[in-house]
Amino acid sequence: MTDQKHFSKALLAEILSFLDEVSEMNEDTEYDSSKEHLVNAIIDFVKTKEKTSIAEDFETPFIHPMITIQKWVEELKLLVGQSIQELPS
Repeated sequence: MTDQKHFSKALLAEILSFLDEVSEMNEDTEYDSSKEHLVNAIIDFVKTKEKTSIAEDFETPFIHPMITIQKWVEELKLLVGQSIQELPS
């Protein structure tokens, strides 16, 4: 099992809420710099989950991370949702 210590239930819930917003608006999503901490948390989360395809997309030069989040939003929502369920109550 992957170490998830620094991903609290509250942070994962905040990420999931953000992903839901992105999912609803997708291509119309505008980047909000106040959400940058969530974008960075998603990148870290994907790396800890060893989701290589998604992590590699985040490394693509000249592509903003929001493009990758939009591309993978449904899978990211599933991963975050599963992680919330795996955490102790």
